[in-house]
Order: sequence, then structure tokens, then C-alpha cells
Amino acid sequence: MRHLFINFSLYFRLPVILLLIVVMASCNKHDVAPGNTKPEKIMPDIRTGPATFHTLGGVVETFNVNFEKLGNVPIDEYGIAYVFQVEATLTEPVADGANPVAKFKSAAKQGPITETFKIGFPVGTHAFAYRAYVKIKGGDVLYAENSFKITY
Repeated sequence: MRHLFINFSLYFRLPVILLLIVVMASCNKHDVAPGNTKPEKIMPDIRTGPATFHTLGGVVETFNVNFEKLGNVPIDEYGIAYVFQVEATLTEPVADGANPVAKFKSAAKQGPITETFKIGFPVGTHAFAYRAYVKIKGGDVLYAENSFKITY
């Protein structure tokens, strides 16, 4: 009986190479038509800066915000949402609620921005809380991660 020796490497070399080419081609990043690309939305990143008070007390003179980054979403408005309270609570002021806001007039730019407001403390209140906000196009409101709460 004669043994028939078949060289499998010759028979399977071509299919294996073709399979590798197909797999490598499927892993490539495919180009998208130029008109169909939407850039990723990068939101502004705002921080609440310290306020300054009149030396005799009772008046907020300036507020400060700091844009860590502006992002690529249009900014409609930014400033400070604040609330005066009879006693300190854990409630955070909101820009689109019952709390007053100090809207900044200057254009948003990266870095610290300070504006003067001269807001008097209402009689009978003993706590003041404030934080920075930014309204982006479409109406969404983003808030700074940090806020200030002062008891007086």
C-alpha cells in the first residue's frame, strides 16, 4: 500500500491569505462623505469664582466666573444664580427658576471674568448662596460644579 502525501500548506495558503486581507480591510476606518459629518459637541466648563463684598457689609459688589473651556456650543447667556435665605439650606440656586440671576454683559471668553453688580442683602436674611451658570443654544442650562454658601 502506497501512502499518498498531500501537502496541505499549498492548498490552504491562498485561502488563508485571502481571509487575512478581507479581515484587515474590514478593520479600516471608513471615510464619511464630507457633507455628512457632525462635530462632537464640547460643552463649556464654567467655575464659580469668589464674590467681593462692600467693606461695611450688606452689599455684593462683584461676581466672578471662570471658563475653564468654552467648548464649541454657542453660549446664549452666562452669569451667577443666587439666593438670599433666612437660614442656610442645602438648596442650590437655579438660573431658570424663582432665584434671581446676575447676567454678565461681556462676551464669554476662556479664563476669569469679573463684573460689578452692587446687590444689597435683603432685611431678615442671614445666608447667601450662589453659583455660576451658562445657558447654551437650545435652552439647556449648565452649572458650575462648585458653589459658595455664606452665613452672615
